[in-house]
Amino acid sequence: MSEPTDDHLLLRVAQLHYEQGLNQQQVASRLSLSRWQVGRMLDRARTRGIVRIEIVHPEARSHKLEERLVAMFGIRDAVVVPGADTERGTWRLVAQAAGEYLADRGSELHTVAVSWGRTMGEIAHQIPVDWANRPTVVQANGGLSRPGPGAVAGVVGTMASRARGVPVFLPAPAIVKSRALASALRAEPVLKEVLKLAQSADALVFSLGPAARDSVLVSSGLLTADAIDDMVARGCVGDVLGRFLDSAGESVDDSLDARTIGLGLDDIRSSALAVAIAAGPRKSGVARAVASHGLCDVLVTDRQTAASLVDA
Repeated sequence: MSEPTDDHLLLRVAQLHYEQGLNQQQVASRLSLSRWQVGRMLDRARTRGIVRIEIVHPEARSHKLEERLVAMFGIRDAVVVPGADTERGTWRLVAQAAGEYLADRGSELHTVAVSWGRTMGEIAHQIPVDWANRPTVVQANGGLSRPGPGAVAGVVGTMASRARGVPVFLPAPAIVKSRALASALRAEPVLKEVLKLAQSADALVFSLGPAARDSVLVSSGLLTADAIDDMVARGCVGDVLGRFLDSAGESVDDSLDARTIGLGLDDIRSSALAVAIAAGPRKSGVARAVASHGLCDVLVTDRQTAASLVDA
């Protein structure tokens, strides 16, 4: 039996199936066709654009924005999800998307280096159980002495436990008082081993921080609000793993950088897969710097932040 190709028949098949809800066998009986012919014609209707299938759920990813981000910045991938009415709500939606992204690639991730912070805390809380197969989850930068949302022990420990993996901690502060102390700590065999493990990880996952007085580094006492203001005056747009950057993706304070414990900018650029998470429009400046200057391979963000990057 020859296969019908008439556009009117393609339209009729599509309408019966998609608009009237008939299954393929019912469409075939109505039009004196075989079920095989109906299936082929539905495929052809989609290929030719007679039928377009669109996911319109409010939590659906924005694939067009993702494609534009990839093309604009030359990154490997982008994940863009809707934001929420509140900043915390947006953190949660972006964190959920980041967790799902990692779970989709879990079979490839044997060692994952992670930062800490509010957004990373949400990722640890929401990442699917068994998102990877017993991975090693290693701390990528020094932490804080005070507990709180997104504290390093919670992030590293929870992400490891949810996949029956092994947590590896970096036993050092995020920032120390002097270059000499930082240098001595980096020379310690235990810290050297942890940092080497983080450098060789299959993925490095980190959230981006704005250059703001409410930074956890300020609330923890490691930095002063005046120090943040001074860096902003010199062009700072935010921080990555405690490294404060300008719009060119370079450090704005070499002295502070020398006192910061953890992976550096060169380590991020050379990582196997750098996944940056930017939740909320306050992160747009640092997200643009990171995506533009080789500091991420994947950007996970919300629709409003992504739109601001594309429009700029």
